[in-house]
Amino acid sequence: MLVRYFMSTNVKTLSPKQKCLEAFHYLKKHKIRRAPVTDKNSLVGMVSERDLLRVLPKAFLQTSPDTGETDIDIPIKNIMTTNVQVLNPNDHLEMAAKLMLQHKIGGIPVLKDNHIEGMITESDIFKAMWSILSHKTSHRILFFDKGEDTNKLPNDYLDLCFKHHCLVNTFVSYPKPDGGYIHYLCIQGEEVENLIKDLWSHSCEVIIAERYPKN
Repeated sequence: MLVRYFMSTNVKTLSPKQKCLEAFHYLKKHKIRRAPVTDKNSLVGMVSERDLLRVLPKAFLQTSPDTGETDIDIPIKNIMTTNVQVLNPNDHLEMAAKLMLQHKIGGIPVLKDNHIEGMITESDIFKAMWSILSHKTSHRILFFDKGEDTNKLPNDYLDLCFKHHCLVNTFVSYPKPDGGYIHYLCIQGEEVENLIKDLWSHSCEVIIAERYPKN
């Protein structure tokens, strides 16, 4: 799963000379929360709505006929982040998610040969994960718990699905903090109810069994 397939390519950029208030209105106009700052087509920084809001409330209070330069007049180069995390279009989506979590950021520019090719945001990652975990056509979603028994392998659960003629779209196992695993299945088939009974008979606790789309 490469970043190139999930990033936005219509990237809105700012100039380091733009004023804070102008940048704030620009983000609002394009319904984005952050934008790369470029100078002569090279990335020089990032500025977010949060960065601007740290400055602008004070600026609004300062604005008066007797006031000289306020924070509204400050160029964004004075407040932007210059140590910018970047990705390559061929980096994996996992790396994008890891960088966002590590650095507590919501978006990362994607560069190729020092030119901005796109932006990958937390929303893009959510959409990618949903496309993996769901299916466009009618399907069933099962969450089940096997407790601390780690003897059963993923292939065993897949064999149960095949036994009941269920097409497996997605199978994910996630470790629980207290031991054991939570398993997620996105499946299609006419014998899902029989599969659920079989899971119970193998000491699996089926926590959720839902049909999508819901009627």
